[in-house]
Amino acid sequence: MQLKEISKDHLNEVLGFVVLISDIRVKKTKTDKEYADLTVQDASKIMEVKCWDYEKYQHIFEEIEANDPVEIKGAVGEYNGQVQLTVKEVRKLAKGEANVQNLIPTSTWDYEAMEKGIKVFYEKIETKEFRQLLDALIFSDQYYEKFMTYPAAKKVHHNFYHGILQHTLEVLKYSFTVATTKKLTQKQIDRLMVMAFLHDWAKIKEYAPLPKNDLTDEGIMLGHIFLGTHEALNVINSIEGFKEEDKLIILNGLLGHHGALEYGSPVLPKSIEAQILHQSDKMSGDVESILSFMEENQDGESFTPKLWNMGTGYYKK
Repeated sequence: MQLKEISKDHLNEVLGFVVLISDIRVKKTKTDKEYADLTVQDASKIMEVKCWDYEKYQHIFEEIEANDPVEIKGAVGEYNGQVQLTVKEVRKLAKGEANVQNLIPTSTWDYEAMEKGIKVFYEKIETKEFRQLLDALIFSDQYYEKFMTYPAAKKVHHNFYHGILQHTLEVLKYSFTVATTKKLTQKQIDRLMVMAFLHDWAKIKEYAPLPKNDLTDEGIMLGHIFLGTHEALNVINSIEGFKEEDKLIILNGLLGHHGALEYGSPVLPKSIEAQILHQSDKMSGDVESILSFMEENQDGESFTPKLWNMGTGYYKK
């Protein structure tokens, strides 16, 4: 059984799953009894579960490494209207009992088609200096595999294998559609395409690769907006003939792609390209977040529970 299949139809049942445990947070109750909040995942879903009997299984948790599959048996309950899983048994699987790759959430999009897609958008860029920038940060031996495989987030959206790739391709599509509909110039389109390619590039530095999918020290201290803009600036300064106007507009787009100071952007979007990037990025993230949440809540109800980052539930039928 997969994690996404758990529903209110299974309340009070004990179900078995093969999962990866990507995070273990040991806490204490008011009576000083240790318990653990676990982040578990299989190919269908990443989920938070409770283990109240932490001390019983502590020796197993201490042996588990990032890529070690385990079998858990959990009781299905309900908390605040949502299904909750409480661990009753934990067993570390022997080598060969499970394929780790089959336990990692992965984009449902065809990888070869996505790879072809980003190359199509690369070919639309006519400014050779912009292509040099992308050649250094994406289409290079140093970064290409990471860009094509890393997740784009820890929880909110595209938090799966090939996540950055799928999200970037969506943002490129949305951005190009708006730019051509509104008849932007070729230079504006070129700048927008570069921004779309690079806006989340530094998530390859902000996050650890799956299955861990946790923030790195670099990500915690600096974040992907600074890291990506800083790296882009360094590369831009090394490219002969890169115009100052283009540099400023592209860097503003990268810095401002969250669209508001309270959402982590140190500056606001100050060009039409930057504003289109922000709106495209938001649309991609929001729509993926909603669709994923609807998929996770396939019970008999007409509406999902409230999606925390959107502030409402969504009609499913």
